[in-house]
Amino acid sequence: MAYLNQESPNGFVPRMHVSWVSSGLFHTIGQMMSTILVQGGEPPAFLARCVVDYILTGDVMKVCVNTDDISDTLLRESLKKIEQSTDDSELEEALQLCDSWRFTVEGLPNPVTMTNRLQFVRIATLYTVILQRQSCLNQIMDGLAYYEVLQLLRKKPCMRSLLDGQSADSGAITAESVINLLKPSYSVLGSNRRQREEILVVKFRDILHSIQDKELGDRLKDRELTEAEKDFVNALRLGHILAFATGSSTIPAMGFNPNPKLSFSHDEAKVHPIAHTCANELQLFVNNRTLANNDEFEYIILAALMNGAVFSTV
Repeated sequence: MAYLNQESPNGFVPRMHVSWVSSGLFHTIGQMMSTILVQGGEPPAFLARCVVDYILTGDVMKVCVNTDDISDTLLRESLKKIEQSTDDSELEEALQLCDSWRFTVEGLPNPVTMTNRLQFVRIATLYTVILQRQSCLNQIMDGLAYYEVLQLLRKKPCMRSLLDGQSADSGAITAESVINLLKPSYSVLGSNRRQREEILVVKFRDILHSIQDKELGDRLKDRELTEAEKDFVNALRLGHILAFATGSSTIPAMGFNPNPKLSFSHDEAKVHPIAHTCANELQLFVNNRTLANNDEFEYIILAALMNGAVFSTV
């Protein structure tokens, strides 16, 4: 997805490529997105809001754009200078940065003045982000019609959060949300095993909060971590935990099926947790090492996440 799209400050826009369009590649991408959503997978919520506007309406006139939707840094900054010009001299200087392309786009205001400069910026942005890539977007829309997902998105606009990159933070994973998802499957109440399992769950939940509060590094300060381990600790998010256990770094729109859970194995020979992603199950080993009153369990979790890069990459 990252290769097929270009990132702007507001999210991703399709990368215009004639051979990809002629081969119907973006139609396939739309079908993949439709299938992911129907199967309850991790939503492809990475698109710029203006792209989602066009997908939901199919009408260029209903698309809201701004310069931060543009992925090309030089073009984006050039248009911002035009937008922010306070007099004719500043405007003329800013326009010179656009002389290599602005006369080739028919319909742009010409000449550009202080009066019509904002109209120039809006049309240029709309052309760059939507009109120039319209064939890509139309193919994505055709692909999203697979399983009638496009029709559902248009019928219920509130579901745009499934595609909208700017809505990603609203569904941010917290320690409490992971705790609520990973329900422990305890041994019989009152047994010795149950008591040890409950202690380990407290330690595990404590680690979740330390990741959320960016304090895991402090808890491992007495260890001589490698540079790779230090980098991973700094980048570690709760989404890594969720991805390790379920294969998804976010909570699917329709929830998980089956429901995620924590299970336990009382084995002194093993320490690193095991993920059964098809069952959304995270198995913890209960023994003297994982229950030790030191940083051993934190380091065990760290090692497991680093070695489980296939599913715990966010």
